Amino acid sequence: MAGKVFVSVDAEGMPFVPSRYMLMPGDKLWGELRDIMTRIVSMIVREVASAGFDVVVADSHGSMVNIDPLKLQEAGPATLVRGFPRPLSMVAGSRGASAAFLVGYHTAPGAGGVLAHTYSGRIIHRVEVDGCSDADEYILNTYALGEEGVPVVLVAGDSRLEEHVREHTPWAVFVPLKDSVSVFADSTPPLHEVEKRLREGVRRALSVIERGEAKPVKPGDSSIIVDFNRPAYADAASMFPCTERLDGTRVKLKCNSFRENYKLLEGVVLAAYALERL
Repeated sequence: MAGKVFVSVDAEGMPFVPSRYMLMPGDKLWGELRDIMTRIVSMIVREVASAGFDVVVADSHGSMVNIDPLKLQEAGPATLVRGFPRPLSMVAGSRGASAAFLVGYHTAPGAGGVLAHTYSGRIIHRVEVDGCSDADEYILNTYALGEEGVPVVLVAGDSRLEEHVREHTPWAVFVPLKDSVSVFADSTPPLHEVEKRLREGVRRALSVIERGEAKPVKPGDSSIIVDFNRPAYADAASMFPCTERLDGTRVKLKCNSFRENYKLLEGVVLAAYALERL
């Protein structure tokens, strides 16, 4: 059995990444982030490609141009999805995949992990999805992938995310890449140890695919409730179709599917950024 493995790559759950000074092009330490992300993803590509799977990597943090494409290609054949904005954001390129890996993932604001936020910390206070009042990007993307028929088989990132992964995708392999010390501090073992546990995790996840043990996860309620940091952001979001204003800062996104709501989420966040200068 072979197929395609989709790898969505975030930054805040990566080893040795606790600082805002690392997160965007132009930041003083962004070069460190780029090296770390590229090295971690390259190792995953080598393992997955050597097992006979095609690999699609979605650079899914910030401006989404963090992974060095030339160094990634040295690791093995992989399609790289990069750049922002783009439809379906962190899961762009997942269609037709046999399974998905979520790498470098972090917690929602209420969980207290390193650099915790959901989707955009500057714009969003918290997100509510299908009864979860403090949804993280892991569950948003798991639902978006599940609606397309793609199961999540590996999650790697902040150790505080593990409990949520065990609850919603118990068959998925969880690999802790670091431990949270505070919002702006982490504790990471030596990189060779991180890579060893991730390599072993990837091999176990590929076995989960081969044995057919994973299943796509879909929400019972496809709507997404966004609690914005400012009422003005909710004002902007309420101008979109398929929205319902719930109160001063909360807006429900209620299209016909979760993936449509997921795309709308990106749209309302971009609209809110337009108000940053006001």
